[in-house]
Amino acid sequence: METKKVINLIILDASGSMSTIYNQALGGVNETLGAIRVAQNEHPELKQYVTLASFSAGEKYLNKIFTDKPIDEVRNITAEDYPLLGCTALHDAMGDMIMEVMGSATTDDCVLVTVITDGYENASRKWSADGVKSLVETLKTKGWTFTYIGANQDVVMVAESLGVKNSLCFEATEEGTKQMFEKDKKSRKAFFSKLSFNVANNIHGCLAEEDYFEE
Repeated sequence: METKKVINLIILDASGSMSTIYNQALGGVNETLGAIRVAQNEHPELKQYVTLASFSAGEKYLNKIFTDKPIDEVRNITAEDYPLLGCTALHDAMGDMIMEVMGSATTDDCVLVTVITDGYENASRKWSADGVKSLVETLKTKGWTFTYIGANQDVVMVAESLGVKNSLCFEATEEGTKQMFEKDKKSRKAFFSKLSFNVANNIHGCLAEEDYFEE
């Protein structure tokens, strides 16, 4: 049976403003990990891996929770794994984490990048929006899929400024955050089903970047 490695890169905002939806964000990430576990069982030809990092700002702005870990070895995260601190170094988090995955992914791997944030970039020191956009657009030509999920901002505009076509807006409330994670779970499930079909039918490459959140 042909198999394909799927790298789920999740980049999660850990700035102070996330405190109002903290419990929902923590639970939602664990539900996402659960959905990836289910996908591994439903589609054994897709070998699911997870790289999960939260970000804030400052010298230690990146908190790498899991790095290229098989989903069978990934546990649910706790409050100790996901502390909140400071501002929003979104560009640095995206640039650095994408580059890290890029360094280990092969041309045969399928990479799904999910960015979740409740606010605008305000603290990056290394990466600009243009720099991230150039990187994203290059990797899209190699089959990577990018999604941007945001609140308290013009999500479509911010996503497009970073080269991302798949965007989802949510309300930074308990209910709004729950609905957002539910939508992403359904979209992720559909993504894996389509990818499984391609693998089973020897259709090479990954999926189109622009249709992730379509029903």
